[in-house]
Amino acid sequence: MKKVRFVTVLIVLLASTGFLFANGSKEMELAKEKVKITVWGPLENYSEVEKQSWTYCVNEFKRRYPDVEIVSVFSPAGTDYRQQYDKALMAGEAPTVTNLLPYVDVQSRAANGMIADISEFVNNWDLKKQGKVNSAMDEALQYNGKWYGVMDYIYLAGTVYNKTALKAGGGDVNALPKTWDEFTSLGQKVTDLNVPRFGYLLVGMEWNAWPFTPWVWSAGGEMVIPNGDGTYRIGFTEDPGVDAAMLWHDMIWKYHMTQKDVLKSWNDLRDDMHSGRGVFAFGRMDHYASEAEQKYGIPQDTFGIIPIPAKDADHEQVSIAGGNAWVFSPTATKAELEAAWNFVQLFDYDEAFQIKKWEYENSIGGINNRIPPRTDLVNQKFSMATSWPESWAEEFAVISDTARMEPWCPNWNNLKNILAPVLQKILLTEKITRDEVRTLLNQAANEAYQQYPETFKK
Repeated sequence: MKKVRFVTVLIVLLASTGFLFANGSKEMELAKEKVKITVWGPLENYSEVEKQSWTYCVNEFKRRYPDVEIVSVFSPAGTDYRQQYDKALMAGEAPTVTNLLPYVDVQSRAANGMIADISEFVNNWDLKKQGKVNSAMDEALQYNGKWYGVMDYIYLAGTVYNKTALKAGGGDVNALPKTWDEFTSLGQKVTDLNVPRFGYLLVGMEWNAWPFTPWVWSAGGEMVIPNGDGTYRIGFTEDPGVDAAMLWHDMIWKYHMTQKDVLKSWNDLRDDMHSGRGVFAFGRMDHYASEAEQKYGIPQDTFGIIPIPAKDADHEQVSIAGGNAWVFSPTATKAELEAAWNFVQLFDYDEAFQIKKWEYENSIGGINNRIPPRTDLVNQKFSMATSWPESWAEEFAVISDTARMEPWCPNWNNLKNILAPVLQKILLTEKITRDEVRTLLNQAANEAYQQYPETFKK
C-alpha cells in the first residue's frame, strides 16, 4: 500500500511539475514576444543627410530596446502625406507614430478620432513638469482638454537665395532687398529667360496658402483674427491680403520675374534653386542646402536666407515659424504606445543622445537650423553647428527675430484648402483687377464662414 501510494503521489507531483513547466514556458514565450511598432520617417525625396540621421536614431533605438521590433518607413515622394496617413489608418496600416504631420493638423485629426489620446504620457512627463519642453505648440496639440501630440521641432522659413545665381544676374549679396519695391526691382534685374534664370520661384501649387501667409503679414495684415469668443474673423480679405495677392500676380504678369509654370511641383522648384535657375524662393534653409553639397556638389555657402521683404518702410520684414508634431495611432495597444513614446523620447528629448545625434549630423554636414523641442538644449545645438557656413549664424538670428508662428485655429487647414484654388485663379488670370481679386478672396472667406461657422464668424 505504501509503495502504491508513493508512486501515485510521485506521478501526481511529476504531472503537476510538468504542467507548471509547460505553463511557465508558455508564459516565458509570451513575455519574450516582441512589441512591434511602425514609424514613418522622412519622405523618400528628403535629403540623404536627413535620412541618415533618421536611420541613426532608429538604430540606436534598436540597440536600447532589443525587445521592440521597429519597422521604419520612408514615405513615398510626391504624395500628400496627410491623405497617405488617412488611407493607411482606414486600411489598418497606420504608423504607430509619425512626425510627418504639421502641428496645425493635430486638432482636426483628434476631432475625427484619427490620432490617439496620449494624455497619460504627457501628464506624467517629468521634462514637461520641469518646464524643459517648448510650449509654443501646446494649445494646438490639445483637444477637449486632452493631449494628442508632442512637438518634434520648430522650423524657420523666409526667403532663401542662391548667391551664385544672384551674382550672375548682377545682384549684390551685400545689398539684399528689404521692401517689395526693392525685391521686384532686383527680381526683374536678375531674371533672364534665355539662361534661364528667374528672380523668384513662386510657390503656387496646392499648398500655396502657407507661403502666402507671411506676405500678408509683411503688408501689415492677418490671415485670421480672433473675435475674443473662441471664433475667428478672416483677415486676408482686407487691404493687406489684397495687396499681397496682387503682388504675387504682378510678379508673374507685370514684372515677369517668376518661372513660367507657377504651379510646378515642390521638387522641381528645389531643382531650380540647386541649378541656379532660381535666385530667390520661399522656404527653409534645409529645404535647399542640406543636400546641395552631397547630392549636387554645390557648397552650402551658395545659399543664404533673408526675411520676407516688407511692403514698405512703414511695415516690418517677417519670417514664418511652424513645425511638426509626433502623433500616435488610435488603434495602437498600450504596449505599442509605450514603445512609440520611448522612441519619441529618444529621438527628441534624451539629452545625452541629442548631443550625440547633433555631433553625428554635424560630421556629415547635416545639422539643421530647426529649433529642438528641449528649451534647455537650443543653444547647445546651435553651438555645435561647425559645419555651417559662417554667414548662416547671423542670418538665422535675423530669421528667428522676425519669425511668427504659423496661424493656428480650428479648421485652419480647411481654410487654407479653400483659399488655395482661389490664389491659383488669381495667379493664372493675366488681366485681373484689384476689385476682382478682392471679390475672389471674399468668396473664399464666405465659403469658410458657411462651412465652419463654429470656427469662423464675421
